Amino acid sequence: MKYISLGMMGEYKDFGTSFVNYEGIEKQIRKNDELTEIDILVDDEDKESCKTAICYQLTDMITDIVKNKILKKVVDRSYKDIYLNEINNIYEHSLQIFSEKEVLIKDMIFTRLQEYLSTNDYININGFLRFRLKDFVDYVIEISDRGLEKYLVERDYKEFIQLLKYFVEIQEEKEDILKIHIEKEGIFKLYDKYNRPLENNYTKDIISLALRENMNYEDFLISALITICPREIWICDEMKNNTSKEIIDTIEAIFDNKVKVDYES
Repeated sequence: MKYISLGMMGEYKDFGTSFVNYEGIEKQIRKNDELTEIDILVDDEDKESCKTAICYQLTDMITDIVKNKILKKVVDRSYKDIYLNEINNIYEHSLQIFSEKEVLIKDMIFTRLQEYLSTNDYININGFLRFRLKDFVDYVIEISDRGLEKYLVERDYKEFIQLLKYFVEIQEEKEDILKIHIEKEGIFKLYDKYNRPLENNYTKDIISLALRENMNYEDFLISALITICPREIWICDEMKNNTSKEIIDTIEAIFDNKVKVDYES
């Protein structure tokens, strides 16, 4: 029998709780104000499976440290001076990016731990993060940058939607009901409440535009809807893909409860 020991100092020492509470590993714990050390008993006859179990636990613990300490610190250091009142939102969006990559991140951390523990019986978590995962910090910075970008895009989108909602509120309603028909071929057509095409009224520039072509047809359609400012909007979506969903989401965001959607089978 022998032990594998791990130590955690400073702001990371409280993350050893996952090991303290894990009942599947026999251990001894030593704590003081600066350091938490955990000695984990390893069965000589089952050494590899014991080390694998330890690596899994350490991977979860280090992932928590990265998410809750390192990523937060990177976001604060990078953006607090410019986006002080929005820093929590930026961090939340960075966490979303992190979660999307978490499986790959854990695989990488697990592999590094296995390599290290194959030749070492003591691991200092602070040192392991600083030296063995040094390149990973650059990836965390990239995640925070993408989190900022995602937040700013969403913020600008919400501000844009609010502006369009204002235009809708001050516009005079020109139609009781406007029907938008999104066809399977990627064409949208507009009709009045009597199912008459609107090509001769307000929408000469947008009739029969293909949603799937490399043009921003959403802007054309939204401009027409704001100009017409109908009391109700009925949407029939035969296309039922991400393209049609995005434009429907935008219309619903602007016109709220004026919108009714029918997804044809």
